Amino acid sequence: MNSSLPLIIECRCNDMDYRQDNPNFPYSPKEIVQEAVRAWEAGASIFHWHGRDPIGGKWLNDVELYLEVIEGIREKTDLIVDPTLGYVTTQNQVEERVRHVLAAIANPALGVDMVPLEFGSFNADFWDPQAKQFKTYDQVYANSRAHIQTVLKILNENNVFVSCACWDIGQVRTARCFQEMKLLSQNTFWEFVFTGEIMPTGALGTYSGLQAMIDAIPPDAPWLVMCWNGDVMHLAAWAITQGGHVGIGLGDYPYTRFGTPHNGELVEKVAQMANTLGREVATPAQAREILKMPPRDSASHPGKRSSLEDEVIEVR
Repeated sequence: MNSSLPLIIECRCNDMDYRQDNPNFPYSPKEIVQEAVRAWEAGASIFHWHGRDPIGGKWLNDVELYLEVIEGIREKTDLIVDPTLGYVTTQNQVEERVRHVLAAIANPALGVDMVPLEFGSFNADFWDPQAKQFKTYDQVYANSRAHIQTVLKILNENNVFVSCACWDIGQVRTARCFQEMKLLSQNTFWEFVFTGEIMPTGALGTYSGLQAMIDAIPPDAPWLVMCWNGDVMHLAAWAITQGGHVGIGLGDYPYTRFGTPHNGELVEKVAQMANTLGREVATPAQAREILKMPPRDSASHPGKRSSLEDEVIEVR
C-alpha cells in the first residue's frame, strides 16, 4: 500500500458493552448519531455501529433503530455508513441478518454504503486472566460458508460494498476463494481483526502477525487494523507508516487510560498520530475514492466535511 494515501479512520462505535467502564458509551439512536458527528468532526470517514436497546443496551436488530441512526448521520455528515451484520449468525436467519440493510436501501435518501462480513466461524469465549479460566466454554460465532454465500448473493443483488472482516489468515484465504467464485468483488476493504488478552480467538497484535495478514491479501489492496477487546494504538502506528488504515472506538475497547473518552476523542488521537507521522487524514469523499466506491449525491447529505485539498483539517 501507498503510505502517501490519506488515512481512512473507521469509528467503531458500540459493538461490545463498555458502559460500565465508560458512561459515554452510546445506546440510543440519538446518542449514536451524536457520537457519529463527533467522530466525523475529529477525522473519521467510516462509521460502524450496532443497534442497541436505548435503555438497557441489549443488542437489537430493530429496523427502525437502524433507520433512525442512518437518517441522523445523513442529515449531519457525509460519513460512509457501515452498519453491522454481526450478531445474527444462526443458520437460516439470513433474512434477519440483512433486513435492516435492505430497508435502508429501499429509501434512496438513506441507503447503506458498506457492510462488514466475517469469512469464518470462531470460538467466542472470554478468558479471565486472573482466574486462569474461560468464563464460558461453549460460545461459538457460527458463520458457515453456506451462510456466507447466501449473504453475499443478497448483498451483490443490492450492489452493497462488502468489507472483509478477517480474524485470521484462514478467513483471508476463504474470502479470496469467494473472490474466485465471483461472489466477492476484487474491490473490497480488508479489515484485519486483532484481539486483546481476554479474547484469544483473533490474530495476536504483533508486527509479525500484521505482516502475515498483509502478505495474505493481493498487493496494493486497501486494509485496516482494529483490535477487538484490546488497545489498537500500537497497531495503528504500524498501519499508518505502512499505508494501511485504522479502526478505533468504544465498541472495541473502553480506553480508560484516557479517562472516559467519547468516540470522537479516540478518532482524534489516531488523527494526531497520523499528523505526527506525516500522513494526512482522509475525508469521506477521499475514502470513497481510495476504496473505489461510488460517490453519494451531495444533495442527499448536506453536512459535508471539507476536502483536504481545499482545507487543512486542524488536529487538536
